[in-house]
Amino acid sequence: MEISAISPVNELEWLDIREQCNDFINRFGTRRHTQGELEQLQKMPFNELHQPGTSLIAATVRGEYGKAPVGVCFVSGFGQKSFLIAIHPLYRNRNLGHSLILSQKSTLGYLNCKVAVDNYSSLHICFDAGMHAIALERSSTGKPTLIMSTCPMESPASNSMQEGDLLCLNQF
Repeated sequence: MEISAISPVNELEWLDIREQCNDFINRFGTRRHTQGELEQLQKMPFNELHQPGTSLIAATVRGEYGKAPVGVCFVSGFGQKSFLIAIHPLYRNRNLGHSLILSQKSTLGYLNCKVAVDNYSSLHICFDAGMHAIALERSSTGKPTLIMSTCPMESPASNSMQEGDLLCLNQF
């Protein structure tokens, strides 16, 4: 299995790749992505693909007719605009989602995403990839949603806490 960045060289190639990625996500995704995230990929012009915080990667295996995709991960805005991941059912439970997230993190530096608390498989992938829950909010549908991040959390040992200091500071 190989994980690599998808970097089209022109707009015509991007239109074809974008359609294939959309088809893959619609076919093998868990249908838990928001419409806005899906539209972000569907409508993304070629020039925005090369903006900071945007990356498209795929996991492929060698098949009878060449490389075949088994996983796709698309991130825009470092995950704040869109974070899409889809894995072929035959390749789930093999740490592929974890590997895709780690690859995105090494490419972009950090990631953020929102995951509904009842989406156990996505939470599992995020926690396995070293992401941390940094906040809890309600989605547009009213579901409790965790904001996940790869940014390292400060360890309590690194803080110079003094008696009387607040233990929890809400930044929102």
